[in-house]
Amino acid sequence: MSTGGRFRAGPVWLVGAAICFALMGITVKQAVTAGGVNIFQLGLIRFLTAAIGVTLPALFGCWSLRVINRSCFLLRGFFGAAGNFLMFTVIMLVGLGRGSVMMQLMGIFGALSALFLLGEAMSLRLLTAVLAASAGVVLCAGGRPSLYEWLAVGGALCSGLALTFIRKLNRTDNLHVVFFSQSVCGLVLMAPTVCFAGFPATRTAWAAGLLLTFFDTAGQYFMTHGMTRTPVAAAGSLLMLSPVVSLAVGLFAFGETLDFLQVSGCALILTGGMLSVTGASAPARSGSADRGSGASSA
Repeated sequence: MSTGGRFRAGPVWLVGAAICFALMGITVKQAVTAGGVNIFQLGLIRFLTAAIGVTLPALFGCWSLRVINRSCFLLRGFFGAAGNFLMFTVIMLVGLGRGSVMMQLMGIFGALSALFLLGEAMSLRLLTAVLAASAGVVLCAGGRPSLYEWLAVGGALCSGLALTFIRKLNRTDNLHVVFFSQSVCGLVLMAPTVCFAGFPATRTAWAAGLLLTFFDTAGQYFMTHGMTRTPVAAAGSLLMLSPVVSLAVGLFAFGETLDFLQVSGCALILTGGMLSVTGASAPARSGSADRGSGASSA
C-alpha cells in the first residue's frame, strides 16, 4: 500500500476498520443465535456504553467534546445512528446474513454523496473500484434484495451519508466529537425499543453488548482516522471488505461453506479494494483536520 515509495496510512486504518466491523457482525450473530439475546438490547448496550465511555473522560478533562460544526455534528450522528438502527431492524426481520452484508453497499452511496456534498471527484479507476466492490457485496449477499432487505439498502444509504459527514466533521472537530455524535443520536433512537424489547438484564446480553461495543468502537476509531487521509469513495470500497472477513471467519472457524456466487463476490470486493488503494491519492489535510486526527478516540 504505497505510492511512490511512500507508506499510506489511510487504507491501513480502513482495512482495520473493516476487520473490526466484521468481528462485530460475528459477535451479533453468535449473541442472537446462540445466546438468544434480543438484537435491540444489544444496540441499546452498544450506544449506552459508548456514550458513557466517551463522556466520562471528557468530564475529567482528558479530552474535549466541544462541538464546533453543530449542523454537521447532528447530520453525522443522525445518519450513522439511523444506519445502525435499520441494520438491527433488518436483522430482526430477515436474519443476520443478508441484512448485514447488504449494509456494506454504503460504499457506493458514500462515493455519490461525497461527489455532490464535498465535491470529491472520482477517477475512472476509483469508480470501477466502487462498482466492483458493490457488485461483490450483492453477490456475497446472495442476489437481489427482498422487500424487507430493501431496509438494509436504506441503512446503507444512511451509512454512506454518514461517511461523507464524518469526513466533513473531521475538518473542524476532533475524533471524540465525531464518535460522540453517533453514540448520542444512536442512544436516542434505540431508547424507545426498551418498551417492547425490555432493558437488558442478563449477563449474556451485557457480555455480548460490551464485546460488540469494543469492536464497533475500534472500527469507528480506525475508520475516522483513515478518512482524514482517504477520499470517501476509496474509503467506502475498503470498508466493503467486511463481508470477505466475515465469510473467511465462517469458513475457517465455523466450517461454513462458500458457494460460487460468494467466492465471485469476494473476488470482486478484493479487486475493488486493490483498485481503490492503487488509484486513489491521499488528499491534502488541512490544519483543522490535522488537529482532529491527532487526538485519540474512545
